[in-house]
Amino acid sequence: MLDYGRPITCPSSLDRWCRQKNRVLTRTQFGLLDFFGSLPSSPPAAQLYARAARRLAGAYLYSLKVELNNYCNLSCRMCYVPAGNKELPREQVLGLLDDTAGCGVRVELLGGEPLLVPGIAAIVAAAKRRARSPFVTLYTNGTAAEPGLCRELAAAQLDGALVSLISSDEETHDQFTGSPGSHARTLAGIRNLRAAGISVYTFTAVHALNSGHCRQISRFARALDAHAIFYQYIPQAKDDPLQIPAADWAGVKHWALVEQSPDHARFVRRFYELTGNACSGGNFVLTVKVDGSVQPCPFIADIPLGNIATADIWTIYRNRFSSPALVEFKATPADCEPCAYKSACAGGCRAGNKALYGTYARRDSRCLGPHAGPYRTAELLDRAPSFF
Repeated sequence: MLDYGRPITCPSSLDRWCRQKNRVLTRTQFGLLDFFGSLPSSPPAAQLYARAARRLAGAYLYSLKVELNNYCNLSCRMCYVPAGNKELPREQVLGLLDDTAGCGVRVELLGGEPLLVPGIAAIVAAAKRRARSPFVTLYTNGTAAEPGLCRELAAAQLDGALVSLISSDEETHDQFTGSPGSHARTLAGIRNLRAAGISVYTFTAVHALNSGHCRQISRFARALDAHAIFYQYIPQAKDDPLQIPAADWAGVKHWALVEQSPDHARFVRRFYELTGNACSGGNFVLTVKVDGSVQPCPFIADIPLGNIATADIWTIYRNRFSSPALVEFKATPADCEPCAYKSACAGGCRAGNKALYGTYARRDSRCLGPHAGPYRTAELLDRAPSFF
């Protein structure tokens, strides 16, 4: 059986210098992936390379998601952010950006609705100029993307806006957001962002209300001069009515990733095999919540790794595996043991497992396995239940 080794569930030899390691690896990451992709899996050169990389280099902070606020002007059915009136203190935001300066970390600005945060363009500018982030993105529902604000964001060098689009159908979208007219305001926001020269990606969670319309949504996005991105819906209750059958998700995933984005699919496949986990949360991605707590991903609120009010992000990152909850979260679940793809997938995305099963120690609910094998690299993305 092809075996790339154990996933990253403990500090590596280089984590004591994690800031310096980050500077090096973010500059060489794509070259390392290309080199890994050139190695033959049998004889096991690629397997040995992956095992050594996981043990010696481990992970690095590729992306930092920052939840700027927890208030919003919509009431979407799937929102995982508890509604409130908080903002992450500006001095903490700027301190975080200063800590990551020159380290090659991508910055992703989240909410709530971040376009409602006063001075949002100044935060984007700080991410680009103070943190020198290579790519700054902003997740938004688009309804507040007025022309003047979009021009400010463009001047601040925002690299991309990910705009939530539930459906190409106005009634479905408005019903989901709980706000009549939100579909029209979102489309106006997309047009304003594009007119300002900002790249736009529509961002669609695939659930029971839209899973049969993904191709229409993709065509709709292209007509708006945007690129459609689809991702797995994260269940929020045991009998969540928005969850779709695993086989339906597998069909959407194959179309959206393998067929529509072959270059990205190649990147994801190599990333899985080299790093050993279809979930990048806690290793390559961290999320800073509006209260300053650091979590593995935006969909999780019960695995605190530290707080930026009391520690810098690199101290938190270096010590993250002192949290038993994170070790459990990153470990391969027992029900994955018979699967031929476990050393590249490690259980998929398990952010919704606490709601479904009461524990993270189960494989992704969208998994169609375990798969007996033999392992085939070309089939990995169809076997792994999630993607990013």
